[in-house]
Amino acid sequence: MMETVALAERYISTLQVFGEVNEPVNRAVEQYLVDRIIERIKLARSKVLEYQAAYDDQDYAAFSRRVQIDRDYCDQVRQANPLWEQDTLEWMYWAEELQTWTQQLNDILSSS
Repeated sequence: MMETVALAERYISTLQVFGEVNEPVNRAVEQYLVDRIIERIKLARSKVLEYQAAYDDQDYAAFSRRVQIDRDYCDQVRQANPLWEQDTLEWMYWAEELQTWTQQLNDILSSS
């Protein structure tokens, strides 16, 4: 789907001096998106790393498997942190965010 974007006339006339209008606008939008996505990736990565540090330096998938299959470990986690299930939900959210935004960035960069 192609959207129409309104640009100030002063920008359009200046862009026209340099040639094509759409190309630099598209590059600018792409750079803006890349910058914002990188910010989001950094935030998600920092949150994921906080949870990994709090739960034995393992990633979310390993932690999730371990609490499901290792009853002793699950009991240890429960005793150490009564709110571990809430942490797990947030950790899962941030892990998914990290994966989603990383894929978005890869898609943009691979198509440019």
